[in-house]
Amino acid sequence: MISKTINNVHLKKILFLLHLFVYCLAPQLNCFSQVKKVDSMIPIPIVSNEVYKTVSQFFEYDKNISLDVNIIFKDKFEGNKKEKIIFTGINNSKVPAYLIIPNNGEDKHPIVFLVDGIFGSKERWLQDDSWPKGGLVAKALLNSGFAVMTLDAVYHGERSYENDFKRPPWPRTFPYKARQMFIQTAVEYRRAMDYISTRDEIDSSRIGFLGLSMGGVITFELTSIDSRIKTAVAGLTPVWKAPEFQPWLPSTYASRIRCNSFLMFMGNEDPVYTMKDAHQLFDLIPLTKKEFVEYNVKHEPPVEYAELVTEWFLKNL
Repeated sequence: MISKTINNVHLKKILFLLHLFVYCLAPQLNCFSQVKKVDSMIPIPIVSNEVYKTVSQFFEYDKNISLDVNIIFKDKFEGNKKEKIIFTGINNSKVPAYLIIPNNGEDKHPIVFLVDGIFGSKERWLQDDSWPKGGLVAKALLNSGFAVMTLDAVYHGERSYENDFKRPPWPRTFPYKARQMFIQTAVEYRRAMDYISTRDEIDSSRIGFLGLSMGGVITFELTSIDSRIKTAVAGLTPVWKAPEFQPWLPSTYASRIRCNSFLMFMGNEDPVYTMKDAHQLFDLIPLTKKEFVEYNVKHEPPVEYAELVTEWFLKNL
């Protein structure tokens, strides 16, 4: 009897340690591969108009709150005018951003907003060898006459202090904190669009968005909610289906996209989704001018996508 009690205690300790191990490492593990087969059997959730009207209110904000823009410094990026800007976001946040304007002699420039994935930063859009191949993309766009702007998302980059300098919340581990991260970042990109409308060098009637992974989700959200966006590209966008993700799932917004054109590219080896799910998401987009590109990659964009997106914006922005 005593032996059985001791064994039970040991078993409980082992189970507790296993749970603790999984919990602590969850943000570092590739959780998607564990649920891929299960998820592929579940249809993409589509919400009613009533539900959409409710969740889309999360992306509204008080437009009479001052942006309090401060240009921290000015320098050059590949010979183009680069500014580091800080403006007021929501929840009294201060949002660091880079605005880069082509040095091509034109008075006004169309602009492409660049939205990185989770664990990213605005700096990655200046680095050729970063996960988004950001420097290659930014230089290609600038050489084609587009201004570019990118922000540090909440909990990312210079804003890691907002999460006690911890890694940003992994959605499968902290779904509700991640939900706030997605929504707040989307709203702060709306605030950035408010700001560029005050800049004489920017043609605010020609706004494009490029978002990857988490940035792809935000691109789906914003092209549904904000009519100022003319065209957009979303790459490697997660196709999640859990009910607790519903307020920010791309499928909640895909059928309400309002921009003129939309390019979606995905990787056929990406463990974040199945290609069946990717095509189902694409089919929800109610535009005649849309394209789907499939790359032989996992959850990382290939170098050649820089040319793809630049050509897309040249044709559509």
